[in-house]
Amino acid sequence: MPEPYIDPTCTALLVIDMQKGFCDPESQMEKAGIGTENQRAILPAVLRLVELARERGLPVLWSQQIHYPEDVTRRRRRIPSHIDKQHWAPCLRGTWEVDFVDEVAGAIRPEDLIVEKHRASVFFETTLDTKLRMLGIEQIIISGCNTDFCVETTIRDGYYRDMDLIVVRDCVAGPRRRFHEDTLAKVETYFGAVVTLEELPNVIMPRVQAQEGALAEARP
Repeated sequence: MPEPYIDPTCTALLVIDMQKGFCDPESQMEKAGIGTENQRAILPAVLRLVELARERGLPVLWSQQIHYPEDVTRRRRRIPSHIDKQHWAPCLRGTWEVDFVDEVAGAIRPEDLIVEKHRASVFFETTLDTKLRMLGIEQIIISGCNTDFCVETTIRDGYYRDMDLIVVRDCVAGPRRRFHEDTLAKVETYFGAVVTLEELPNVIMPRVQAQEGALAEARP
């Protein structure tokens, strides 16, 4: 078993896009034949992960994807966007698809931070980076959907900002299993660490140990 390497004094949990547009069987994603079953399947594990984060005193952040029907930037493209290629547009502003799934909505607390985004990465032109730095965050535990797109793009952007990234294997999902596994392999090879929810508590340092370590580093 590896030594604990997650410092709870500088770690946050980020839950990416657990919304009806990506998880609901009545969503456009499901009707387009892409599928939402895998995303729904991780809901119980994600909720347990949130509970664990709260038990360990970690800040919890949620991203919320919102697409604009009148977004003209995609019309300028000569090559079709991912939305055009798949012939569906999830989580359009003003629709129920932007809402968090009911189980998630019930788990969000007033002190949690919700980051609204309009592109795949939670970092792209949002307040996430500023909020993390204000909280003193250096490590991010990653969960949510979809693994191969919004999750992976966020991981890459976090890595380029010198964050430690920890992906919880059974708390991320996407409709294409092969793409999902490919992303996890890239994380293990390049961008961070991959653990299961069962393994995660064992790699989080006790808070007292982490605080003592920080004090030792601060001594001249």
